[in-house]
Amino acid sequence: MSELYSLAREKTGLNEVQLKILGYMTEALQFAADISKCQVVLCTKGKNKDMCVLLSSLVPSYYKGLKYFHEGDVFLKQEFAIATKVFSTGEKAKGRKELDLGKMVDVTAYPVFDNAGITFAVVGFISNSLEQEEILTDTANMALQIPFKHENYYKIKPQDGVVIIDSVGRVLYTNDMAQDLFLDSEQRTTIGQGLLNHTSFHISIVDRVASTIKPEFGDEISGQMTFSSWALPIVSNGRVNRTVLVLTDVTAVREKERQLLIKDSVIKEIHHRVKNSLNTIAGMLRMQARRTRDEEAKKALKSAINRISGISRIHDILAHQSEEIVNWKLISDKICNLSVESLSDCKVNMIQKNSKESIYLPSEKIVSLGIVTNELIHNAIEHGFENMSSGSCILETEKENNFLKIIVMNDGHLLPESFNEGNYDLGLHIVKTITEIDLKGSFEIRNSGKWVSASICIPINEE
Repeated sequence: MSELYSLAREKTGLNEVQLKILGYMTEALQFAADISKCQVVLCTKGKNKDMCVLLSSLVPSYYKGLKYFHEGDVFLKQEFAIATKVFSTGEKAKGRKELDLGKMVDVTAYPVFDNAGITFAVVGFISNSLEQEEILTDTANMALQIPFKHENYYKIKPQDGVVIIDSVGRVLYTNDMAQDLFLDSEQRTTIGQGLLNHTSFHISIVDRVASTIKPEFGDEISGQMTFSSWALPIVSNGRVNRTVLVLTDVTAVREKERQLLIKDSVIKEIHHRVKNSLNTIAGMLRMQARRTRDEEAKKALKSAINRISGISRIHDILAHQSEEIVNWKLISDKICNLSVESLSDCKVNMIQKNSKESIYLPSEKIVSLGIVTNELIHNAIEHGFENMSSGSCILETEKENNFLKIIVMNDGHLLPESFNEGNYDLGLHIVKTITEIDLKGSFEIRNSGKWVSASICIPINEE
């Protein structure tokens, strides 16, 4: 149940139909305050007909000053004479109201009718400017008559250009920002000339609004400038009577986005070419391995091919990513599949134990981490399962605070008791170097019960 409904049930005698009308109007009240640049109040008669009750009170979303009136405020009808006048005449009225501190505010008030044509509420637009712009309050009041859902409205900001256009395309109002967007300082004109009352003003979003009779949002390009535009139709008798157009200069923003898209495309192309180059090298090494009769040479070539293929697979994934950060699980899945397919002469049961939460890392860190993980799995399968018919290899990912831990375990041959850094082969030296220098982490390999456990720990948010 809304606050307005509760307040109305408590302090007024409005019926359900009248309350429903006010409920619809509240969807557009914030927009009415924004476009009119006024505080907007909904006023009805209290249960005591000599009293007026404020059911709603909103200021512009960008307004930082004092709020003159608040929901639930109660006045004698003579204290809010302009509202009393609207209740009695059923017509728009303008006037001034003196605040407690002796300050005068300008008030424009409009009637709210129920289905029987009875004025049961008043919408008041209150401004500390004694030169209130009537075109704005009229437009705001018209917007309240046939409101759209709250989410369809845009909160107007001080830097936005605002244009109000009538049904034939004439500009009825522009704020200073809109004048700056459309005209340079030498072309600015006054009411009745130039942009205002211009009969040939057309912009595609306004045409779309006239066709769809609903708010529209999109970009508009004018010369070298790009505007983010939002248009709201003011509907009367089933047709668009006016259109409120809000424009924001996003030229610089869109140019930055364009440059980022170009950069993204270039990076993807680089990854694609690196992948192709690595595949070419791997292919040449395979040809050489087939021609070589020396078993040690074949073994070394096969090891090199597997390393290159692993790195190539990582670049292949990155070539298809549109984001700068990548889900680590995509990489680990590919590495595990490739390792089992190409590295093992025995049956390997590859098991992944992933962190409960998804882990996303920058692409440059993903490449290094992928190389390291590929090497650890390579080492586990090649050395751990040597001369074995089967075995299990586990890739475990753990995230704790700001650290990521990758653990590769195998239940093959254990490390000799004398094993130390001096016994590292090329693969483990690669792991240690990349982990410590590039990833700013630590590396450890040891026996853990019947398993050999190799782990790296790296900071995730390393600057």
